[in-house]
Amino acid sequence: KITRRTEPEQRAYDIVMHVINQSFTFGTYREIERLENAIRQEEQGVDPKAIQKVIQRQFGFRYIDTELDRNINFQLQDLTDTQSEAKGEFLCLLNNDCFVQGDWLLPMIEVFKQKENVGMVGNVQRLAGTKIYDHMGVVFGTQGNPRHYGQWFIKKAFCGEVKKWSAVTAACCVLKREVFLQINGFDEIFINGCEDVDLCLRFNRKGYDNYVVHDSVVDHVKGATDGRKRYNDRNSEILQNRWGHEIRAIESVNDQVLHARNYIYRGIVRPFSTNYWKWFEAILICLRIKKLR
Repeated sequence: KITRRTEPEQRAYDIVMHVINQSFTFGTYREIERLENAIRQEEQGVDPKAIQKVIQRQFGFRYIDTELDRNINFQLQDLTDTQSEAKGEFLCLLNNDCFVQGDWLLPMIEVFKQKENVGMVGNVQRLAGTKIYDHMGVVFGTQGNPRHYGQWFIKKAFCGEVKKWSAVTAACCVLKREVFLQINGFDEIFINGCEDVDLCLRFNRKGYDNYVVHDSVVDHVKGATDGRKRYNDRNSEILQNRWGHEIRAIESVNDQVLHARNYIYRGIVRPFSTNYWKWFEAILICLRIKKLR
């Protein structure tokens, strides 16, 4: 049983995690406990809290005391409620199938101190079973579709860097609570997919930047919940209807070389799931023979 502990009124950050599969949750919680103990030993004055059961319901974060019997998403309203538990300066959103170890959190928070106008800060993610990389940032293809940069990579790219990306996944990320509230959080129209990309695009349009700390690495089971991909097509359609034209004019142009490199690698390691016309186009873009404008 995960129990609550007494907290001081002022906290630096809250770790927000909704629960549907306890076998994943306990492993993640134990690592957060180790992080908390290490921080206390270093006397850095930070007292983080692993929120035991915070769910996203219609517009809201709220503690619950019973098991979840269905998969639901993070959303917003109760963060504006004085009764809300999440009151720290920073919010760390963490999927309960992300296994965290070592110095994964504080480097992400440090980005807000080092850079201005920071939207969402994410990290590098590996597949828990194979340790193959799955996410180093999100790039947009020529048709405006988002893709994880670094999928199926064996080696980590951009070591030591804090790199700006068009978007990042919210499976493990940090945001400033005040800014998250001001921008109205995740849009409830999305069901377990694309809400993080939509949020990052809104950050982009408001003048914020999204980053990945490439030395912060977590392992992610990814798609562990039954029905995880049920609404993928619907979510993608909403995203394209809302943002497609702007993405193709802005993010796709900015990301064209990175996306091309990513797609060329995909064609090599997963040839049977690759569109060869797009693969050839990616080669032309990498060689600077073709350029999106």
